[in-house]
Amino acid sequence: MPLLTEEEVRHYLDVSHQDLQELVKRGRLTAFRLGGTYVRFRKEEVLAIKSGRKFVAPEEIGRTRLDQFRDFWKFYSFYILSTILILLLVIFFVQL
Repeated sequence: MPLLTEEEVRHYLDVSHQDLQELVKRGRLTAFRLGGTYVRFRKEEVLAIKSGRKFVAPEEIGRTRLDQFRDFWKFYSFYILSTILILLLVIFFVQL
């Protein structure tokens, strides 16, 4: 998977830094952080955007809603369960 730098993407798409950030913010372009500070972009995705096509990542092809939910739950389950536990504790102590 060849990756492009921010400067290369701006050159390919002929956009400003703010426009590129807006594409990432809207979810039209996926940004990857390498080493915490270096942002990279998939070349195939950039070329698809340039040509007006919709890009689908190879790892996303054939994924069902259930697969997406499993990934969501795997990542956010701790936060969801912690929030529920805190809410239950607050309700319990308020009733005392």
